[in-house]
Amino acid sequence: MTVRHMTGAVVLAVALVAVVGAGTAQASTTCTWAGTPAARTGTFTVTPGVTNVPSAGPLEFKATGELAGGARCNGRMIFDGQMDAGATCSFATFRGKVIGLPGVARFLGRGSLDVPSLLYDRAGNVVGVENAEILTEANFAHSTDCSTPTGFTGGWPGMFSSVVELY
Repeated sequence: MTVRHMTGAVVLAVALVAVVGAGTAQASTTCTWAGTPAARTGTFTVTPGVTNVPSAGPLEFKATGELAGGARCNGRMIFDGQMDAGATCSFATFRGKVIGLPGVARFLGRGSLDVPSLLYDRAGNVVGVENAEILTEANFAHSTDCSTPTGFTGGWPGMFSSVVELY
């Protein structure tokens, strides 16, 4: 077989894989978590509170809210984990387990006011993304908590809403 024929065979094989693979792709599912931007219902807590000074160790983190949007998107979902050591109000890495969303076992997010999180299954595969809206009216009154010794601890209703996209 000549190089030209081999190149043609490779192109044909790649094209077949693309066509066959495209036929088996599944559509993503979009859920809302903790209400919508117009009606936020989510609550999260940080213990001890996060401040403007990098934390010496991990901080306990928990976010809770109701899911909506379809068969996989119902009931209460919880992010139960931590903000890693070095967390501040301006930037943190969040990680932990996901409770209440079938097929999703863990989350990992990095950010501040915009905290997108990758969602993983039990095998460690990325199965979706979650993007919380935490710059809310309910949190504005606590914007100076980061400058206090106890820090921002959260715990009141309407703190966030989120969109979850499952692949």
